[in-house]
Amino acid sequence: MKYTVAIVFLLTLSLQLKAQDGGMRVYAGITSMVNNDKIANPDGHSHSGFHVGADGRLMSGTMAFLVGARYTSVSRVARDEFKLSGHSSTVSVLNGRVGLDLSLYRFTSFARIRTKALASFDINLSETGNPLPPPGFVFNDGWFGLVTGLGADIGPAIIDIEYEFGILNAYNMKKESNFNSLTFSVGFFF
Repeated sequence: MKYTVAIVFLLTLSLQLKAQDGGMRVYAGITSMVNNDKIANPDGHSHSGFHVGADGRLMSGTMAFLVGARYTSVSRVARDEFKLSGHSSTVSVLNGRVGLDLSLYRFTSFARIRTKALASFDINLSETGNPLPPPGFVFNDGWFGLVTGLGADIGPAIIDIEYEFGILNAYNMKKESNFNSLTFSVGFFF
């Protein structure tokens, strides 16, 4: 009971925050990554999994500077089914992100629709398990992408849909092997 009262109190108190003010957001969600190389990633297949992260929003108003980090864990080999976790082989990635957060429409002092434009520096942290990618497909230490998306802030709650356009190749010595990813996240802003 005391946890319920504390949660209700914190949510009520946090509704006094304005959606555009600077602060920190923490979030988690689902990730689906598709590689442009058709041998490593046949049509209809994706690298699926989850992510958790935190972004700092600096400055207030209709535009803010965003800097953050996200941990992503997805299947190491592309699959034809979406699976959040429990893969027999995984790749773990640290995404360093920096860019702009822009308000599109403000409904009230604590609710708005927003977009973003970010650069994402994706660092390959580890690869585990079997099966392995096709022969000759070795992940680079990292890759780079550009991120855009739509989000909503309703009091302290946030919802985001993001798309990352891969720029640098993810596989060593393989042209056109960049990852594009689609993510859905929910979290809190404080």
